[in-house]
Amino acid sequence: MIGVFLLLLLAGCAGLPGGVLEEVQGRQVDLAAIGEGSPVIVFESGMGPAMSTWSPIYDSLSKVTKVFAYNRPGYGRSSVNSTPASAREIAEQLHQTLLATGHNPPYLLVGHSAGGLYVNLFARLYPNEVAAVVLLDSTHPSQFEYFRKERPLLYSTFTATTALAKTRYEAAILKRVHNEFSSIESFPDIPLVVLTAEKSSLFETREMRAKWLEFQRDLARMSSKAKHRVIDDSGHFIHRDRPGEVIREITALIDELRNN
Repeated sequence: MIGVFLLLLLAGCAGLPGGVLEEVQGRQVDLAAIGEGSPVIVFESGMGPAMSTWSPIYDSLSKVTKVFAYNRPGYGRSSVNSTPASAREIAEQLHQTLLATGHNPPYLLVGHSAGGLYVNLFARLYPNEVAAVVLLDSTHPSQFEYFRKERPLLYSTFTATTALAKTRYEAAILKRVHNEFSSIESFPDIPLVVLTAEKSSLFETREMRAKWLEFQRDLARMSSKAKHRVIDDSGHFIHRDRPGEVIREITALIDELRNN
């Protein structure tokens, strides 16, 4: 959990195959898409890394179906004008971008870390367009509120380290995201895969680790069609540490969707 504000140090600007810069409703959006087929896999990165974080699994999955990745405002070449003021706006902007660039539903959403929050909310806003969701060591909607109340020093560190970043709007969103989830629609009863990293973060206490696992189990309870796995020998970036496991889970999910 505490690694979220350290992820800013890992931000990269490298692109992915099929990368283009598109204008969507006055915004410059840095995106990439290759492959053919349905559902469209939509990648949502965590806070800090650019879309190149998906490179370990992007090409392989493009051989199974179409894959789509993008950079939120302030990441890579995506402009910082019209920065979203809420997680809902991030999901709405993603929806606008998908449709404007010809990437039509159904979608299989894959969210890592804070990106898991956004795909979680996207599925609630557009349940008829989302076929399934995969969460990779995803942030829980109540996580930052937990930090504020139970770990004020870490919460203050997160606030300080993100105050001057060009993506500081996102830090403000995450600090109040629990309020958004308290008043939004329920998660749809669709296939959901929750993958949790087995390795603890460097500064994570035993109590914090237990809370993280509790949060992960709670995410898996969002759907009756959920599957939860703890991925051995993996840190927070499961798609980098164990790409084969992520590819297998997503491929199996696509096979299930196509056969039903």
